[in-house]
Amino acid sequence: MPAPPAGPAPDEGAAPRPLGETGIFACAHARRLAWLCAALLLLSAVALNLRVLNYGFLYLRDDDVNVTLNPHMGGIDMARLKWMFTDWSYVRRYIPLGWLNFSATYEVAGLDPHPYHAVALTLYAVNACLVLANVVLALRLFTPRGRSGGLTSWDVGAAAMAAGWWAFHPFRVETTAWISGNLYGQSMALFLACLAAYLRSCLASGLRRAAWLVLSATAYAASLLTYPVALGAPLLLVGLDWLNVRRGSGPSFRRLLAEKAAFVLPVAAVLSVTIAARFGNTEVFGAVPDLRELPLSHRIAQSAYVAAYYIWKPWWPLHLSPLYDTLMEFRPLGPPFVASMALVAAASALALYWFRRRPAFAVVWFGYLALAAPFFGLTEKPHMASDRYAYFLTALMACVLAAALARVRGPRARVCAALLSLAAIGVLGRLTWRQLEVWSDDRLQHAYVAAHLTNAELLDDFNSRLQILEFMRGNEKAASEAVAARLARNPSGQGFLKAAAIIADKRRLSAYYGPVCLLAILQDQMGLMFAKQGRLREANDHFEDALRMDERFYQAAYDRAFVLLGLGRCDDALRSFLLSERWASPALTRAQERAFLGQLERAAQNGENPALAAAARSALAR
Repeated sequence: MPAPPAGPAPDEGAAPRPLGETGIFACAHARRLAWLCAALLLLSAVALNLRVLNYGFLYLRDDDVNVTLNPHMGGIDMARLKWMFTDWSYVRRYIPLGWLNFSATYEVAGLDPHPYHAVALTLYAVNACLVLANVVLALRLFTPRGRSGGLTSWDVGAAAMAAGWWAFHPFRVETTAWISGNLYGQSMALFLACLAAYLRSCLASGLRRAAWLVLSATAYAASLLTYPVALGAPLLLVGLDWLNVRRGSGPSFRRLLAEKAAFVLPVAAVLSVTIAARFGNTEVFGAVPDLRELPLSHRIAQSAYVAAYYIWKPWWPLHLSPLYDTLMEFRPLGPPFVASMALVAAASALALYWFRRRPAFAVVWFGYLALAAPFFGLTEKPHMASDRYAYFLTALMACVLAAALARVRGPRARVCAALLSLAAIGVLGRLTWRQLEVWSDDRLQHAYVAAHLTNAELLDDFNSRLQILEFMRGNEKAASEAVAARLARNPSGQGFLKAAAIIADKRRLSAYYGPVCLLAILQDQMGLMFAKQGRLREANDHFEDALRMDERFYQAAYDRAFVLLGLGRCDDALRSFLLSERWASPALTRAQERAFLGQLERAAQNGENPALAAAARSALAR
């Protein structure tokens, strides 16, 4: 008797069931494998990037503006919280939760760069796991096999390999190795949490679904308040809703659109403040270019170039740099820009043509454009397609890559696909290791960038920055000679004129400070500013940083001694005073000595240290 025809294999997927009837995984083995892959991804990603913990601050690369020389930065208090949530003039963005990140780290670390890098590494590791979670949920919701019975072990492996591609990609280096990149890392973590919660709401109903939606909207608002880069996310969510409704699951499309108000309102608020900040703060950041400076044709070409760049560059990640000059000066009809416009136009036309037959392509493509739009640089000249912008866009590509791998059938084909994927991840890891070196030191990075620039104006500016940095670090003679020689050849170079002005200012300061490096002097001045404001903890941190740069900086040691007295640390204050007395040239005046000893006596008495108070009184009497 002939055997009855076999039903569809569990791996192939039959008719879709309502989403609430099944979990995420088809079996316990797939679930365990997902947790194992998450653990391996986390450990391997951290191991690859662990050396960033030994990196320092990058001066002239925004770390000074955001943290070390930020006059508003310090521990968390009400005055600082008020500044965070009411100011949008210090930088071009409204980023209160980004400032809160730095301030919370400062509360623990002061001006020690290593904890800031630990935060960056933690955010990167969290984001790698969140990418895996989002890829898993996307496969569960939008692939036939995932919808019919949950994810199989191969689906989980496909998701893990795609997440590994994202995590090991050298595009991650900028945000992992750069302290100011914490803004992007935190914004990305909150956006990925938003997306994961939203996808999870598609698998729930009733109050549980409402809770996931509230969590998603809250995380999205927090992402925008950290750094407003995921502004196009509501359009992507609408596309995902449309895919779900087409497959006959979940609430009606009209209701889903109404729910997007929770996502659109934060976008409208943050975007309004961001635009106002950009157009209103022209003294610091320059005016927004008008149509004569940046014509419409150039804006279109630039937008198309950026959109196309983040499509092809992730698959050819060679010659990466912290800064690119392609968009400094360009012709809209140049070959790269014509090719980019053709690619964007062709993909958009295909997405519209296949709108009903291949809706997923339309959702991915237009969702990608919506996420990429904030990086088009429509209000900036010059603009740069930075590596950090790919943080968000390549997460979407990881979902597409996972979907492609999940479609591979047959044991041999899957083995080949897995081996090729792991080999590619290994190559990316090697490229990441090399790219990390570029971010290890500010001098090394400026030299690297200058060596890879071709635009004469930008190259001149970056060479001047390199000399400014050398001068600020204390290599004053060589930097001054280099600036003088460059101005002799080109007296109108703006970057080197700025460098010459800084050198002249330092010479005036040297009349008081002597041969101390400029960075240490700037930290001493920050310390004095905070001391006058009564912010003694922050003042001490800056004096301490100045002394780390130059241990013989006796003025900083003397100023710090008074701050330490105010903090009740009499023994440390005495040591700092003795250090200033040791290195002072000329010697401290008797008035300076008496000023300190008098305060030391009073502080020691208040601190119930009669022996120290008596010693200070005896020294005053001599």
